[in-house]
Amino acid sequence: MGENFTSRVGYLIRNFRIASDMTQKELADKCGLNESTIRNYELGNRYPDAATLLNIANNLNVSFYALSDPDVANIFSALHVLFDIEWAYGLRPTMKGGELTFKFEERLSSTGPRPQEDLDNFRKMVEYWARLRDRLEDGEITESEYYLKEIKFPMNPVESDKEYTVSLNLDDDDQLMVQNMNEDEDSEETAELLKDLFPDFSYVKRKRKPKKGE
Repeated sequence: MGENFTSRVGYLIRNFRIASDMTQKELADKCGLNESTIRNYELGNRYPDAATLLNIANNLNVSFYALSDPDVANIFSALHVLFDIEWAYGLRPTMKGGELTFKFEERLSSTGPRPQEDLDNFRKMVEYWARLRDRLEDGEITESEYYLKEIKFPMNPVESDKEYTVSLNLDDDDQLMVQNMNEDEDSEETAELLKDLFPDFSYVKRKRKPKKGE
């Protein structure tokens, strides 16, 4: 079901190396490494430590965070995640009237082909997320309910070794969840689990914000 994290780094090293018109040996020489080391990184047989990855990134003239695995706890890595999403799905930031927003547009011409179904489904899922977040802001659901809906979307396939797709229907938000989700699922047991995971998490239902025109 796609690349695993260990092969992702190797895939990126290979792509940036080829874009830099370097052979594996040339990159290895620049980095002070063996050619076999670079080859094994690219094949996903080995994983570079942080210092080695920084060395490779510097010699490829790219950011360390463009090569490393996503880590949204790091602000630079999180930004590169957003860069990747723009290239993959066309979701980009824009500044209008001093306000930062994200919008979907046609993907950049140099990004290469991608199935239209992927693009459509990703957009639908982001739209579902936006409506879910609005429900939180309007006080219709609690933060713990919001969190539970996020971590359960989509549900795992019954057979974990097979690929699966999610059927999306924007006519009814609840249909976006491929499983039946109990709206009152925030049991005491679940609440205690969330408190253990996130000590500062809020479990108090927010006061509903008045909508425009009310």
